Amino acid sequence: MIRPPQDIFALAEQGNTLWAGGVEGVYQLDRRTGTLVQQIPFDPPLEYVRALLVDADGRLWIGHNQGLTCYQGPGNWQTYSEAEGLPDERVNALALDAAGRLWVGTWGGAAVQTQGGWQTLTLAGGLLDDMVNVILPLPDGGMWFGSYVAPRGGLSYRSAGGDWQYFSIHNGLPHNNITSLVAVSAEQVWAGSGLNDRGGAAELVQSAGGSWQIARLVTLENGLAGEKVRSLALAPDGGLWFGSEYDGLAVLHSNVFEVYTTQDGLSHDEIKAILFDADGAAWVATRDGLTSIAPYARP
Repeated sequence: MIRPPQDIFALAEQGNTLWAGGVEGVYQLDRRTGTLVQQIPFDPPLEYVRALLVDADGRLWIGHNQGLTCYQGPGNWQTYSEAEGLPDERVNALALDAAGRLWVGTWGGAAVQTQGGWQTLTLAGGLLDDMVNVILPLPDGGMWFGSYVAPRGGLSYRSAGGDWQYFSIHNGLPHNNITSLVAVSAEQVWAGSGLNDRGGAAELVQSAGGSWQIARLVTLENGLAGEKVRSLALAPDGGLWFGSEYDGLAVLHSNVFEVYTTQDGLSHDEIKAILFDADGAAWVATRDGLTSIAPYARP
């Protein structure tokens, strides 16, 4: 367990560095030793960092409550806000699409970086809601967008050809607050959802014709650690990790769930982000510190 950082929302890997972002800004850790290197100084200080991404050029993109900051080393950063074309300064999500373009999810819609600036996507352009909490690009050019504004919202999917498909509680989702998305393959995606003591996760699969359907739901009743799924990750061994809001971590492997809590070594039972590094180690970001779990082999 590593503290500080304390309350962590986002993780990103860059070589032997692990970046952790949260309430108090961005921290640099050595993932080989599990030690804190430094808290990155910004002026003004960054707060409520909810998304981190390292691009192909080695730049660290930081989404926070006052915009989007591109960090390229000590004293070398630039922050984008509504003045530079973002639909809202409150950034929730970052992703690179199949073409390598940077997507930003905000409270006012999504935006993609172009040579001419930022191109926005909102409710008027096809989203279920302007609040974009999570983005998942697929290899074929399809894009998933999840909102967090229940009772509205849910999932919006845009195909590479520009066709839209939507999912909400009205056609099978356990909750309209979408917290997380992970792709198992190009044709299989999991969505985490919930609020407080309600929610669950949905598996979505793509048919041969290109449309998506909900294949199954998992909830507290059939294996999860808690009702709300706060985070999702795909392990190197093919297992799915479901972080809960209050109740720890559930790992699904070969259709069997295992649940882990602070009694098993987690730093806190609120699991906000999960990352598997290049060596297969798991990094579990919580409300109170970071837990490192060494790689292991299943029997």
